[in-house]
Amino acid sequence: MKFGQAIIETKNLSIGYVSKEKRTCVQKNLNLQLRKGEFCCLIGPNGVGKSTLLRTLSRQINPLDGEIFIKKTALSSISSPILATKLSLVLTEKIQVPNLKVRELVEMGRFPYSGFWGNLSPDDNQKVDEAIQLVGIQELEQRNFDELSDGEKQKALIAKALAQDAPLILLDEPTAYLDFPSKMSILSALRRIAHTKQIGIILSTHDLELALKMADLIWLVPDNEKVQVGIPEDLVLNGSIGKTFSDEYLHFDMETAHFLHKAIARDFLNVEGNSIEMAWFRRALLRKGIAAETEIQMPYKVSFDENKLFVVNHQSELVGQFQEIHEVLSWIETILNIESEHIR
Repeated sequence: MKFGQAIIETKNLSIGYVSKEKRTCVQKNLNLQLRKGEFCCLIGPNGVGKSTLLRTLSRQINPLDGEIFIKKTALSSISSPILATKLSLVLTEKIQVPNLKVRELVEMGRFPYSGFWGNLSPDDNQKVDEAIQLVGIQELEQRNFDELSDGEKQKALIAKALAQDAPLILLDEPTAYLDFPSKMSILSALRRIAHTKQIGIILSTHDLELALKMADLIWLVPDNEKVQVGIPEDLVLNGSIGKTFSDEYLHFDMETAHFLHKAIARDFLNVEGNSIEMAWFRRALLRKGIAAETEIQMPYKVSFDENKLFVVNHQSELVGQFQEIHEVLSWIETILNIESEHIR
């Protein structure tokens, strides 16, 4: 996938809030860029300024310093009617629109072009049809918006933003209230739309693992540090992801791109084999506080044989065979406790 020229850029941008008492800066000297066709995920811990950045980029709040440019034009110089043709915004707040059908909601995205009375031209209707098809909600067109599930509502709001036909879409936590399949569906659709329509999409999310799978570009906002920009793989390999999100209880596994619980091993067990079954067995052991070892020789060893059975040996002698992980775990925990009693 090749990306085009910059849609939005920031020059020495500082963001935050101004009140009567003080001026609070949450990020400063930001020089960011998003190009045409890029799907960008904005990630970081709570309270680091992700929503503030999106609201500043969309002119919901004013920057403290610096400037924002949309297609080389200063954001501050663009009139509100013109800005509505340059960017569309989807916020995380749930909205209530009683007795409004989904198609009518999506049609509202044409407000920058439809005039005072909101009369839609054939071109407007074509844009609405295209937005509905891109998001895949044709079967929802005549449903009332308030009757939809949270996932369906988010898709309808994204279709409304697409109907606005702007080169830039900003979304603040659009998957916040959704189950995993719905999150995956929406991120996949947004990535596809960014590529096929050659528009820029910036999405803030707490779903780190999904962002690493789906994003062309990551804007990573660490706590008390400057925003870092890169493709997911580079930010993983240079340690930025692990440093930002790991804590005393969790660590980021670079091979699997998953966060794992930091378990303190209270026992050890020889584990042999690299099958998918043994990978999940190792995870289950770790959760129980048992470290899987291959180099250190222990009395008990577990492997997975050609008959799809977990095999337990004690000093090369077969002592148990099990079909499911919970069975072998229960047996191993009993044996290890007995061994521990003997040791004491």
